[in-house]
Amino acid sequence: MLARKSTVTAALTASLSIGMLTHCAGFFNQEGEMLVSDADEAKLGAQFNNTLTTNDTAKREMPIYAPKNGAQTNAQNYVLGLCKEIIAAIPPQEKPSYPFSCTLIDKDVENAFAVPGGYVYVYTGLIKKLKDESELSGVLGHEITHVTHHHYRRQLAKNTTLGLALDVALGAAGAGQGGQLAAGALFQLAGLKFTRSDEAEADQGGTVITARMGRNPMGIAKYFQRAKSAGTPEWLSDHPGNKNRVQAVTKTVNGNAQFRRLASDSSVTNYASRFQSQINGL
Repeated sequence: MLARKSTVTAALTASLSIGMLTHCAGFFNQEGEMLVSDADEAKLGAQFNNTLTTNDTAKREMPIYAPKNGAQTNAQNYVLGLCKEIIAAIPPQEKPSYPFSCTLIDKDVENAFAVPGGYVYVYTGLIKKLKDESELSGVLGHEITHVTHHHYRRQLAKNTTLGLALDVALGAAGAGQGGQLAAGALFQLAGLKFTRSDEAEADQGGTVITARMGRNPMGIAKYFQRAKSAGTPEWLSDHPGNKNRVQAVTKTVNGNAQFRRLASDSSVTNYASRFQSQINGL
């Protein structure tokens, strides 16, 4: 998850001042209880995604990857294709009513995140730190699970302050002070901290999805094991300790015969050669 930045927090505070006087998106019922629907999530995600291309601060902090040659185009298509394959592996009953999209952020940061509405973002800096396709599948599956399990909705329901700011964000003008303040509120979506239970569910989801795709389901655990000895990358900065998470993933894999088989055949199911040949273009 993205670390929160002081400029974003300041924008959120200012946005709240507007929010106290204005009701825009309808997140709250007559009793003041916050209600977030699939339609609300889709609107939030679409507005966040639009902000990345229209807000100057966003374009500097999270520049969208723009291929400059054939090799870079192939690398982007490879990652986007893998993301589509992951989404196709999710059981229909677990999918929200909105579609998913995947975007590369061109920055040397070891990070990935998703926001409500099915928008998934992965930094080129993280992709370059991964060793094979099973690790990338696990990371993307983890972030997608946060969306399919509506972890953002749970956190928003607990955080009425942020909910009010986002209520304003959906109704603010696209330009001027209102739009700038709304952008600050929207950035908070990428910095929400999940519970240990949410993170465990996301690890489990990433593991299961990777196995459904025929990759080594230990992919995300392999990344955890390597990352803990190389400092704490930004993607794991707000996450629980790696050791317990590796143990939980290992337990899941060992408890399923198909998962064990895929893990034991890791020389094939890691898809390391294909991964390295494709991401060399980044």
